Amino acid sequence: MREDDVLRGIAARVAARDYSDDVSIHPGHLDADGTWIVSPLPEDTRMLVVRGSQEHRAALAADAVDPLPRLVPASAQAVDDAEQVLGHPLPPLLRRIYLEVANGGFGPVLGVAGGGTDDLGRTAIDRLSPREPAGLLPIAYWGCAIYSYVDCRGRGAMMWGFDPNSGLGEHSFYAEGISLVDWLDGWLTGSLEQPHLEPDQTRSWSGTTSEGAS
Repeated sequence: MREDDVLRGIAARVAARDYSDDVSIHPGHLDADGTWIVSPLPEDTRMLVVRGSQEHRAALAADAVDPLPRLVPASAQAVDDAEQVLGHPLPPLLRRIYLEVANGGFGPVLGVAGGGTDDLGRTAIDRLSPREPAGLLPIAYWGCAIYSYVDCRGRGAMMWGFDPNSGLGEHSFYAEGISLVDWLDGWLTGSLEQPHLEPDQTRSWSGTTSEGAS
């Protein structure tokens, strides 16, 4: 039942076109009573704010938020091809999201062929590398070469972090200790943490919680 709740929650956000952690709004400022006052700038000028921030909420009330494009599900062929390349079936919840809701593109989530990409235009499948642990699928990109992976090897769909900025080499991969369903639920509730390794050079993980990671 928990997986169904997460699936419905993501579907609702996608259907409402309210799925991005960074929101494009008409630039302006908050006045004394919290109203968003749009600045007299060129029509195509935009600024990015964090979803759920005071600026975002005020811009919504002022009809100064650009609508996001509609997301579409992946084709069955794209999902089947992804599983063949990966060499493992996708976790059932992730497979349903791709087929029934959206081919990535919401929050930091990457898609399969034709879906959400990282900053280099790579899908989760494009990002696979023989130099990385087999069976781990990079399903989220956070910037600065940091990714979140899901273990597709039949071990409860647990999440892994990857932070090459740590200087730990092979230990840049580390178990986050949460499942895919908990990770996606964290995105829905705004408690999802961006993974990074602690500066004490251990293999433990920590994260920076953003108010916009929701």
